[in-house]
Amino acid sequence: MHGKLVNLIELAHVVDLLDRFAGRLIVDRALRSAGLDRTMLDGVSGFIPYASEAVLIDTVARAIGDRHLGARIGQAYEYSAYGAYAHFVLGAPDLASALERGRRALLFTHPGSEITLRETETHLVVGRDSKGLSVVGHHHLDEGALFVIGHVVRHFLGSEWTPDWVEVPETNARELAVLEDLLGTTIRAGAPVPGIAIRVSDLTAVNPGPPQPERTISLGELGRLMDIAPAQTMEAAVVQMLTITFPTGLTDENTVAGLLAIGPRSLQRALKDEATTFRQVRARVVSDRARSLLSETDMSLAEIGKLLGYSDPRGFRRAFKDATGLSPSAFRKAEQAR
Repeated sequence: MHGKLVNLIELAHVVDLLDRFAGRLIVDRALRSAGLDRTMLDGVSGFIPYASEAVLIDTVARAIGDRHLGARIGQAYEYSAYGAYAHFVLGAPDLASALERGRRALLFTHPGSEITLRETETHLVVGRDSKGLSVVGHHHLDEGALFVIGHVVRHFLGSEWTPDWVEVPETNARELAVLEDLLGTTIRAGAPVPGIAIRVSDLTAVNPGPPQPERTISLGELGRLMDIAPAQTMEAAVVQMLTITFPTGLTDENTVAGLLAIGPRSLQRALKDEATTFRQVRARVVSDRARSLLSETDMSLAEIGKLLGYSDPRGFRRAFKDATGLSPSAFRKAEQAR
Protein backbone atom coordinates (compact mmCIF):
# COMPACT_ATOMS: atom_id res chain seq x y z
CA MET A 1 0.00 0.00 0.00
CA HIS A 2 1.68 3.18 -1.17
CA GLY A 3 1.07 6.68 0.14
CA LYS A 4 1.87 8.93 3.06
CA LEU A 5 0.14 7.85 6.26
CA VAL A 6 0.13 8.79 9.92
CA ASN A 7 -0.41 6.50 12.88
CA LEU A 8 -3.62 7.08 14.85
CA ILE A 9 -1.42 7.27 17.96
CA GLU A 10 -0.12 10.61 16.72
CA LEU A 11 -3.49 11.83 15.51
CA ALA A 12 -5.13 11.18 18.89
CA HIS A 13 -2.49 13.27 20.66
CA VAL A 14 -2.75 16.03 18.03
CA VAL A 15 -6.52 16.20 18.58
CA ASP A 16 -5.94 16.54 22.35
CA LEU A 17 -3.57 19.45 21.69
CA LEU A 18 -5.99 21.07 19.22
CA ASP A 19 -8.69 20.95 21.90
CA ARG A 20 -6.31 22.87 24.14
CA PHE A 21 -5.54 25.53 21.52
CA ALA A 22 -8.97 25.96 19.92
CA GLY A 23 -11.69 24.26 21.94
CA ARG A 24 -13.65 21.09 21.32
CA LEU A 25 -16.42 22.55 19.13
CA ILE A 26 -14.00 24.03 16.60
CA VAL A 27 -11.99 20.81 16.53
CA ASP A 28 -15.14 18.71 16.02
CA ARG A 29 -16.07 20.81 12.97
CA ALA A 30 -12.54 20.47 11.62
CA LEU A 31 -12.59 16.71 12.12
CA ARG A 32 -15.78 16.47 10.07
CA SER A 33 -14.31 18.62 7.31
CA ALA A 34 -11.33 16.24 7.15
CA GLY A 35 -13.63 13.20 6.99
CA LEU A 36 -12.66 12.14 10.51
CA ASP A 37 -14.45 11.48 13.79
CA ARG A 38 -13.36 11.22 17.42
CA THR A 39 -14.70 7.68 17.64
CA MET A 40 -11.97 6.65 15.19
CA LEU A 41 -9.42 7.40 17.91
CA ASP A 42 -10.88 5.31 20.72
CA GLY A 43 -8.57 2.37 21.28
CA VAL A 44 -8.16 1.54 17.59
CA SER A 45 -4.84 0.82 15.91
CA GLY A 46 -4.14 1.84 12.36
CA PHE A 47 -3.24 4.64 9.98
CA ILE A 48 -5.00 7.45 8.14
CA PRO A 49 -3.69 9.49 5.20
CA TYR A 50 -1.20 12.17 6.21
CA ALA A 51 -3.30 14.57 4.12
CA SER A 52 -6.25 14.18 6.51
CA GLU A 53 -4.12 15.34 9.45
CA ALA A 54 -2.92 18.30 7.39
CA VAL A 55 -6.47 19.34 6.50
CA LEU A 56 -7.57 18.94 10.13
CA ILE A 57 -4.83 21.22 11.48
CA ASP A 58 -5.23 23.76 8.68
CA THR A 59 -9.00 24.00 9.25
CA VAL A 60 -8.49 24.68 12.95
CA ALA A 61 -5.67 27.15 12.17
CA ARG A 62 -7.94 29.13 9.84
CA ALA A 63 -10.75 29.13 12.39
CA ILE A 64 -8.53 30.66 15.11
CA GLY A 65 -6.30 32.71 12.78
CA ASP A 66 -3.00 31.00 13.58
CA ARG A 67 -0.71 30.51 10.57
CA HIS A 68 1.80 28.58 12.68
CA LEU A 69 -0.48 26.26 14.62
CA GLY A 70 1.53 23.25 13.43
CA ALA A 71 4.66 24.69 15.06
CA ARG A 72 2.81 25.31 18.34
CA ILE A 73 1.49 21.74 18.29
CA GLY A 74 5.01 20.45 17.71
CA GLN A 75 6.26 22.58 20.60
CA ALA A 76 3.65 21.16 22.97
CA TYR A 77 3.85 17.60 21.63
CA GLU A 78 4.68 14.95 24.23
CA TYR A 79 7.12 12.61 22.51
CA SER A 80 6.21 9.91 25.01
CA ALA A 81 2.76 9.78 23.36
CA TYR A 82 4.37 7.58 20.70
CA GLY A 83 4.58 4.83 23.31
CA ALA A 84 6.83 1.94 22.26
CA TYR A 85 8.24 3.96 19.36
CA ALA A 86 9.43 6.69 21.75
CA HIS A 87 10.88 4.06 24.10
CA PHE A 88 12.76 2.49 21.19
CA VAL A 89 14.23 5.80 19.96
CA LEU A 90 15.02 7.32 23.37
CA GLY A 91 16.50 4.04 24.59
CA ALA A 92 19.47 4.40 22.19
CA PRO A 93 22.94 4.59 23.79
CA ASP A 94 23.78 7.92 22.16
CA LEU A 95 22.24 10.68 20.03
CA ALA A 96 23.54 9.38 16.69
CA SER A 97 22.03 5.96 17.40
CA ALA A 98 18.71 7.55 18.42
CA LEU A 99 18.46 9.44 15.13
CA GLU A 100 19.24 6.27 13.20
CA ARG A 101 16.63 4.35 15.20
CA GLY A 102 14.06 7.02 14.44
CA ARG A 103 14.91 6.83 10.74
CA ARG A 104 14.59 3.04 10.59
CA ALA A 105 11.39 2.84 12.64
CA LEU A 106 9.51 5.70 10.98
CA LEU A 107 7.39 3.19 9.07
CA PHE A 108 5.53 2.49 12.32
CA THR A 109 4.40 6.12 12.70
CA HIS A 110 4.63 7.71 9.22
CA PRO A 111 4.85 5.11 6.46
CA GLY A 112 5.58 6.78 3.14
CA SER A 113 7.74 9.48 4.75
CA GLU A 114 11.42 9.29 5.66
CA ILE A 115 13.98 10.88 7.96
CA THR A 116 16.62 12.69 5.90
CA LEU A 117 20.24 13.12 7.02
CA ARG A 118 22.52 15.63 5.29
CA GLU A 119 26.08 16.24 6.47
CA THR A 120 28.09 19.45 6.28
CA GLU A 121 31.66 19.85 7.56
CA THR A 122 30.43 20.72 11.03
CA HIS A 123 26.76 19.71 11.26
CA LEU A 124 24.22 17.01 10.55
CA VAL A 125 20.93 18.41 9.23
CA VAL A 126 18.07 16.11 10.23
CA GLY A 127 14.69 16.50 8.55
CA ARG A 128 11.53 14.66 7.63
CA ASP A 129 10.58 14.30 3.98
CA SER A 130 6.93 13.57 3.21
CA LYS A 131 7.89 12.96 -0.43
CA GLY A 132 6.02 15.59 -2.35
CA LEU A 133 3.06 16.09 -0.04
CA SER A 134 1.36 19.20 -1.40
CA VAL A 135 -2.08 19.17 0.22
CA VAL A 136 -3.61 22.13 2.00
CA GLY A 137 -2.00 22.57 5.40
CA HIS A 138 1.19 20.61 4.73
CA HIS A 139 3.30 23.49 6.07
CA HIS A 140 1.80 22.83 9.52
CA LEU A 141 3.17 19.29 9.39
CA ASP A 142 6.55 20.55 8.17
CA GLU A 143 6.86 23.01 11.02
CA GLY A 144 5.60 20.57 13.64
CA ALA A 145 8.16 17.97 12.54
CA LEU A 146 11.00 20.34 13.44
CA PHE A 147 9.95 20.41 17.07
CA VAL A 148 9.32 16.68 17.27
CA ILE A 149 12.86 15.99 16.03
CA GLY A 150 14.06 18.57 18.54
CA HIS A 151 12.41 16.63 21.39
CA VAL A 152 14.68 13.68 20.63
CA VAL A 153 17.82 15.83 20.54
CA ARG A 154 16.96 17.56 23.84
CA HIS A 155 16.66 14.19 25.56
CA PHE A 156 20.40 13.78 24.98
CA LEU A 157 21.63 17.41 25.06
CA GLY A 158 19.35 18.97 27.66
CA SER A 159 16.14 20.99 27.62
CA GLU A 160 17.93 24.27 26.85
CA TRP A 161 19.47 23.05 23.60
CA THR A 162 18.55 24.85 20.38
CA PRO A 163 19.73 24.00 16.85
CA ASP A 164 22.38 26.26 15.32
CA TRP A 165 19.94 26.85 12.46
CA VAL A 166 16.72 25.46 11.02
CA GLU A 167 15.87 24.90 7.35
CA VAL A 168 12.32 25.31 6.04
CA PRO A 169 10.62 25.38 2.62
CA GLU A 170 8.89 28.66 3.57
CA THR A 171 10.13 31.81 1.79
CA ASN A 172 7.74 34.54 3.00
CA ALA A 173 9.84 36.99 5.04
CA ARG A 174 7.08 37.90 7.51
CA GLU A 175 6.19 34.28 8.18
CA LEU A 176 9.86 33.41 8.56
CA ALA A 177 10.24 36.06 11.26
CA VAL A 178 7.38 34.52 13.28
CA LEU A 179 8.81 31.04 12.88
CA GLU A 180 12.27 32.24 13.84
CA ASP A 181 10.85 33.64 17.05
CA LEU A 182 9.06 30.37 17.82
CA LEU A 183 12.17 28.28 17.17
CA GLY A 184 14.60 30.65 18.84
CA THR A 185 17.26 30.27 16.17
CA THR A 186 18.30 31.33 12.65
CA ILE A 187 16.07 30.25 9.76
CA ARG A 188 17.39 29.25 6.35
CA ALA A 189 14.59 29.54 3.81
CA GLY A 190 13.78 27.65 0.64
CA ALA A 191 15.04 24.22 1.72
CA PRO A 192 13.57 21.15 -0.02
CA VAL A 193 12.51 19.64 3.33
CA PRO A 194 12.35 21.01 6.89
CA GLY A 195 15.38 20.16 9.00
CA ILE A 196 17.36 21.11 12.10
CA ALA A 197 21.15 21.48 12.31
CA ILE A 198 22.95 19.45 14.98
CA ARG A 199 26.68 19.81 15.58
CA VAL A 200 28.55 16.68 14.60
CA SER A 201 30.45 16.88 17.89
CA ASP A 202 27.13 16.51 19.77
CA LEU A 203 26.18 13.24 18.09
CA THR A 204 28.28 11.23 20.54
CA ALA A 205 26.31 12.55 23.53
CA VAL A 206 25.42 9.55 25.67
CA ASN A 207 21.94 8.77 26.89
CA PRO A 208 21.43 10.41 30.31
CA GLY A 209 18.73 7.89 31.21
CA PRO A 210 19.18 4.63 29.31
CA PRO A 211 16.59 1.90 29.92
CA GLN A 212 17.40 -1.13 32.06
CA PRO A 213 18.68 -4.03 29.93
CA GLU A 214 15.48 -6.00 30.46
CA ARG A 215 13.43 -3.08 29.08
CA THR A 216 15.45 -2.75 25.88
CA ILE A 217 13.44 -3.51 22.76
CA SER A 218 14.51 -4.29 19.22
CA LEU A 219 13.13 -2.99 15.95
CA GLY A 220 11.66 -6.44 15.34
CA GLU A 221 9.70 -6.24 18.60
CA LEU A 222 8.52 -2.67 18.01
CA GLY A 223 5.73 -3.50 15.56
CA ARG A 224 4.30 -6.11 17.92
CA LEU A 225 4.44 -3.74 20.91
CA MET A 226 2.68 -1.00 18.94
CA ASP A 227 0.09 -3.58 17.81
CA ILE A 228 0.29 -2.26 14.27
CA ALA A 229 2.04 -2.79 10.98
CA PRO A 230 1.68 -0.53 7.93
CA ALA A 231 -0.63 -1.99 5.32
CA GLN A 232 1.30 -3.38 2.36
CA THR A 233 -1.71 -4.07 0.11
CA MET A 234 -4.85 -2.15 -0.76
CA GLU A 235 -6.94 -4.91 0.80
CA ALA A 236 -5.05 -4.56 4.08
CA ALA A 237 -5.48 -0.77 3.93
CA VAL A 238 -9.24 -1.16 3.45
CA VAL A 239 -9.40 -3.53 6.42
CA GLN A 240 -7.62 -0.91 8.57
CA MET A 241 -9.95 1.88 7.43
CA LEU A 242 -13.06 -0.23 8.06
CA THR A 243 -11.84 -1.09 11.55
CA ILE A 244 -11.31 2.61 12.25
CA THR A 245 -14.65 3.76 10.81
CA PHE A 246 -16.96 1.09 12.25
CA PRO A 247 -17.80 3.20 15.34
CA THR A 248 -18.95 6.04 13.05
CA GLY A 249 -21.22 3.85 10.95
CA LEU A 250 -19.53 5.26 7.82
CA THR A 251 -18.22 2.09 6.23
CA ASP A 252 -19.31 2.65 2.64
CA GLU A 253 -16.91 2.50 -0.31
CA ASN A 254 -16.86 6.28 -0.91
CA THR A 255 -15.97 7.04 2.72
CA VAL A 256 -13.16 4.48 2.80
CA ALA A 257 -11.79 5.72 -0.54
CA GLY A 258 -11.81 9.28 0.79
CA LEU A 259 -9.88 8.30 3.90
CA LEU A 260 -7.33 6.58 1.69
CA ALA A 261 -7.05 9.83 -0.34
CA ILE A 262 -8.08 8.14 -3.60
CA GLY A 263 -11.23 8.03 -5.72
CA PRO A 264 -13.73 5.13 -5.57
CA ARG A 265 -12.78 3.98 -9.07
CA SER A 266 -9.09 3.87 -8.13
CA LEU A 267 -10.00 1.84 -5.06
CA GLN A 268 -12.05 -0.57 -7.18
CA ARG A 269 -9.20 -1.02 -9.68
CA ALA A 270 -6.61 -1.59 -6.95
CA LEU A 271 -8.75 -4.22 -5.26
CA LYS A 272 -9.48 -5.88 -8.58
CA ASP A 273 -5.72 -6.18 -9.16
CA GLU A 274 -5.61 -8.05 -5.85
CA ALA A 275 -8.45 -10.36 -6.97
CA THR A 276 -11.05 -9.02 -4.55
CA THR A 277 -13.72 -6.33 -4.21
CA PHE A 278 -14.70 -3.80 -1.58
CA ARG A 279 -17.88 -5.75 -0.90
CA GLN A 280 -15.95 -8.96 -0.29
CA VAL A 281 -13.42 -7.29 1.98
CA ARG A 282 -16.13 -5.51 3.95
CA ALA A 283 -18.16 -8.73 4.32
CA ARG A 284 -15.13 -10.53 5.76
CA VAL A 285 -14.30 -7.72 8.17
CA VAL A 286 -17.93 -7.45 9.30
CA SER A 287 -18.07 -11.21 9.83
CA ASP A 288 -14.84 -11.27 11.86
CA ARG A 289 -15.88 -8.29 13.96
CA ALA A 290 -19.37 -9.69 14.49
CA ARG A 291 -17.99 -13.04 15.64
CA SER A 292 -15.84 -11.25 18.19
CA LEU A 293 -18.68 -9.08 19.52
CA LEU A 294 -21.13 -12.00 19.69
CA SER A 295 -18.73 -14.23 21.59
CA GLU A 296 -17.03 -11.67 23.84
CA THR A 297 -19.79 -9.17 24.73
CA ASP A 298 -23.42 -9.18 25.81
CA MET A 299 -24.40 -6.47 23.31
CA SER A 300 -27.78 -7.00 21.68
CA LEU A 301 -27.96 -8.04 18.03
CA ALA A 302 -29.41 -4.62 17.17
CA GLU A 303 -26.49 -2.87 18.91
CA ILE A 304 -23.93 -5.03 17.13
CA GLY A 305 -25.61 -4.53 13.78
CA LYS A 306 -25.69 -0.76 14.25
CA LEU A 307 -22.02 -0.71 15.27
CA LEU A 308 -21.17 -2.58 12.08
CA GLY A 309 -23.08 -0.18 9.86
CA TYR A 310 -26.49 -1.88 9.60
CA SER A 311 -29.42 0.42 10.38
CA ASP A 312 -31.79 -2.54 10.00
CA PRO A 313 -31.04 -5.57 12.26
CA ARG A 314 -32.49 -7.87 9.61
CA GLY A 315 -29.78 -6.79 7.17
CA PHE A 316 -27.13 -7.70 9.74
CA ARG A 317 -28.72 -11.11 10.41
CA ARG A 318 -28.86 -11.94 6.70
CA ALA A 319 -25.27 -10.87 6.07
CA PHE A 320 -23.95 -12.81 9.05
CA LYS A 321 -25.80 -15.99 8.09
CA ASP A 322 -24.58 -15.71 4.49
CA ALA A 323 -20.99 -15.46 5.77
CA THR A 324 -21.08 -18.12 8.50
CA GLY A 325 -24.05 -20.41 7.81
CA LEU A 326 -25.46 -19.58 11.25
CA SER A 327 -27.76 -16.84 12.48
CA PRO A 328 -26.15 -14.43 14.99
CA SER A 329 -28.29 -15.92 17.79
CA ALA A 330 -27.30 -19.48 16.92
CA PHE A 331 -23.63 -18.51 16.73
CA ARG A 332 -23.77 -16.83 20.17
CA LYS A 333 -25.46 -19.87 21.73
CA ALA A 334 -22.84 -22.17 20.26
CA GLU A 335 -20.04 -19.97 21.59
CA GLN A 336 -21.63 -19.84 25.05
CA ALA A 337 -22.01 -23.61 25.06
CA ARG A 338 -18.32 -24.00 24.24
